[in-house]
Parts: sequence; C-alpha cells; structure tokens
Amino acid sequence: MARGLIGVGQEQKKQAMQGLLGSARIEANKDIAEQSLVQQKKMAQSQTSGTLTAVGAAVGGGAIGKGMTIGGSVGGPAGAAVGAAIGFLVAKLFG
Repeated sequence: MARGLIGVGQEQKKQAMQGLLGSARIEANKDIAEQSLVQQKKMAQSQTSGTLTAVGAAVGGGAIGKGMTIGGSVGGPAGAAVGAAIGFLVAKLFG
C-alpha cells in the first residue's frame, strides 16, 4: 500500500513540475515577444522623427516648396534649422 501511495505522489509531483515548467516557458516567450514589440515601436518612432526632421529641414531650407512664403519666412540654413526643429517636435508630439 505504501509503495502505491508513494508512486502516486511521485507521479503527481512529476505532472505538477511539467505544468509549472510549461507555464514558465509560455511566460518567457510572452516576455520576449513584448520586448520585441517595444523595440520595434521605438525604432518606428525614431524613423518617423528622422523623416519629419529631414522633411522640415528640406522645406525650411527651400529645397521643397519653392515660391511658397509664410509670413516673411526665412530660407537657407536658418530656415532648414527651423524646419528641422518643427519636424522633430511634430514627430515627438504625434509620433
């Protein structure tokens, strides 16, 4: 009788450990997937910020939108700097 109860107990322990290990494996995979998504989001935000900064610099510098004036706007390097700053801020606010 004692041998039978010990065997049952050992089998239950084995099954419990397998369940816990499986649960831990699933949780680890979930954590890895979440970290990957966070990194992808950061990369996308950086790319958007860089793109909008470059577009802002191009527009402010006069490379795009020739002939457009906005209330005495400044072109050239100063306009490029202002446009880059605006593009960067837009990316941070809405990105």
